[in-house]
Amino acid sequence: MTHSTDLTLLAVNPSVGRASFHLACGPAGGDIGNPGRACAALAARPELVTNPKPFSCYGGTFSWWDITITGRLRGRRIHTHTSTCWTPQMAMIRRLGIGFQSLNAHMLPRRREAVLPGTQRTFPAEWLRPGDAVTCDILGHKLDDGIPIEYATSSTGYGGKNVTSVTLSVTHNRDDSVTARCDTGNS
Repeated sequence: MTHSTDLTLLAVNPSVGRASFHLACGPAGGDIGNPGRACAALAARPELVTNPKPFSCYGGTFSWWDITITGRLRGRRIHTHTSTCWTPQMAMIRRLGIGFQSLNAHMLPRRREAVLPGTQRTFPAEWLRPGDAVTCDILGHKLDDGIPIEYATSSTGYGGKNVTSVTLSVTHNRDDSVTARCDTGNS
C-alpha cells in the first residue's frame, strides 16, 4: 500500500494578499513548477513541511509571510504553520521551488471592500479573510489596509501640521468578522 502525499500551502501577507500552492506525490502532481523535484525533496526531508524552519530577514511589510501547510504527508495528516521571510534562503521555499516568481504566479484574487468616510462597517466572518483589504476614499486620500492575520487592529492614514488627519482602522475580530472605520481627526 502506498501512502500518498497531498498538501496545500497557504501563504498570507496582510499587505500583499494570499497565495495558494498544491503538491501531490505518488504520483507527482500539483501546481508548482517541478512537482517531481519537490516530492523527492520531501521524501528526503519531510521536516521541510512537518517542522519548517523560518528564515529571518530585514525586509519590510512585503517580505514576511505566514504559511499554513495542511493535508497528508505519506498518508499522515499534517497541519503546520510558520512565519518567515519569503526567500530561497528558507529551505522549504528553495527545495519546493516556490520562490518569488512562483509566489506571484500563485496569488489569489484579493477581496476588497470599501468603507465610507466617517462610518464604521462590520463584515461577517468569511466575507473578508486575512490578506484581503478594506479601502476608503477620504479628503482626497485613498486609504487601503489589509486584514490582519491575528486578532488585532491595524491602521493606516495621513496627518501632519496644518493637515486634517485621516485614518482607516481594520480589526480582525475573534469571531472572524472584520470591523473597519474610516475617520478624520475631527470625528
